[in-house]
Formats: sequence, structure tokens, C-alpha cells
Amino acid sequence: MAITWDKAPGSRPGISTIFTSSGTSQPTTAFGSQTYQIRVATGAQSAFIKIGDGTPTAASTGDSTLVGANVVDYFCVTPGQKAAVVQGSGAGLVTITEVS
Repeated sequence: MAITWDKAPGSRPGISTIFTSSGTSQPTTAFGSQTYQIRVATGAQSAFIKIGDGTPTAASTGDSTLVGANVVDYFCVTPGQKAAVVQGSGAGLVTITEVS
């Protein structure tokens, strides 16, 4: 009997926005009509992210989510929403990629 492995679920990467996070909240453009998930990747520094309608403002308070340094995480979104980032422990790279 042969051992087989199921395929890992995958996502199609779409538009990526690359930020150098700072102390000021920076928003993405509105997510596309088929975007229901985003991939957030941080570099050597943590960052706060906030997802919402209109133009959300990320802050280092309880209404934004902290993404640790050197982390890749996925978040559910609704088409047309935006995400915003602000630095956590210091300025660093943050990439937000639309996936479908």
C-alpha cells in the first residue's frame, strides 16, 4: 500500500502593498472585488494592523492587532475594505498581499 499526502490548501497571491512602518498610520487601497483574505508579513519589527471599512487608522492601542516580528499571518476581509499599519517596536517592513 502506497502512502500519499493530500495537497496543502493554497491561495492565489494578488496585489501586494509594501510599507516601511512608522509612527503614523498608513492605509492600503481598497481590496478588490474577489478579495476575502489578506496575507500580512512583517520584517524584523512588529506592527499593528487594523482592518475596516472606509479608511481605518491603526494605533498601538487595543483596537488594532499586534503582528509580531518576522511573522506571516492571514486575516479574513470583505471586498472594498482597507487595512492600515503602524509601527510596533520600531520602523520596519510590512507587506500586505491580497489573496483569493
